[in-house]
Amino acid sequence: MGSSPDIVSPSSRIRRALWPGLWVPVVILLAGSALSFSVAKRVSSQTEALAQQHYHLQHQALVHLVLEHLYRHGNDVSLLKVPLAKAMPQHLSLRIDTLERHTKKPLLQLGSIHAPLARQALRSELDIGGHRSMVTTMPDAQLLKAPAQNLRWLVLVSGMALTLLAFVLSLYLCWRNHQQRKLVQSHRKDLKTQSQKIANLNVEKVALRQALNDSENRSRDLINLSGNLIAELDEQGQIGYISALAADIFKQAPSDLDEKPFQQLVVQVDQRRFVECLEAARADQDITQADLALAADDSEQPVPVTLRLKALTDPVRGLVGFRLSAQIKTRPHD
Repeated sequence: MGSSPDIVSPSSRIRRALWPGLWVPVVILLAGSALSFSVAKRVSSQTEALAQQHYHLQHQALVHLVLEHLYRHGNDVSLLKVPLAKAMPQHLSLRIDTLERHTKKPLLQLGSIHAPLARQALRSELDIGGHRSMVTTMPDAQLLKAPAQNLRWLVLVSGMALTLLAFVLSLYLCWRNHQQRKLVQSHRKDLKTQSQKIANLNVEKVALRQALNDSENRSRDLINLSGNLIAELDEQGQIGYISALAADIFKQAPSDLDEKPFQQLVVQVDQRRFVECLEAARADQDITQADLALAADDSEQPVPVTLRLKALTDPVRGLVGFRLSAQIKTRPHD
């Protein structure tokens, strides 16, 4: 048996609640974070290696400076204090010990450091004229570790900032896509509703047209069955519609009488009375009545009728025409 369309599974509800393309910002966040950590670690390692090389070069430069002064001044260590103090870099300490006798007191010690790295200390043994000495340099953490850590944090923060920016932008685009989809679905529902309304209106239109046709046929039948001549005239008195009885009276098709002044269908002696009847209907805005005769075919006798006229008015244009009813008093003889 098929499942009911009203029953929605939990997985379908979750898929509807989640924004489309949400996996893109997740991938950006994970990939960007991993790449930031990897690059930060690699840059930190390279920076630390460069700091180590720089430290080795500084140690060798100090050893060469000590060796040069000792050769020049005959192993007088006391004269090394001033030139070494000028040449000493920051975050580095230097110590010169003699190897001639066992003593812990250095011949010369320069520089003070707050976080010494004892394992990174470098030692060089000097032998000048039989006098052996040891030059020891010890770096501070600020010299070897701090640059690598600072650069690592800089790369990491920059990478994470760019990753978060891309994550937020992609998340915003997912949200916009979700809103657009909701809007499209809403428009589709509205379109479906409007299409249904249009279909209903078309059905109603067909029904109304059928009812109008039925009403028109019924009105035409009633007009024909009434035995009266019915006509509609414009404001100049010209025929716009005339019933089928006109064919019996005037021996002309109703369509042949379109736009013909109704006054011409009245016998000559009664035409002035017809014009007065039109004027009275126009002035009184009420039904006017007159007894006169209609001019039938030349071979026929005039048809006496009781004529009734009503003026038709429009709020904007004023008088727009007349409705006319002619009740035959006596039928023309065959």
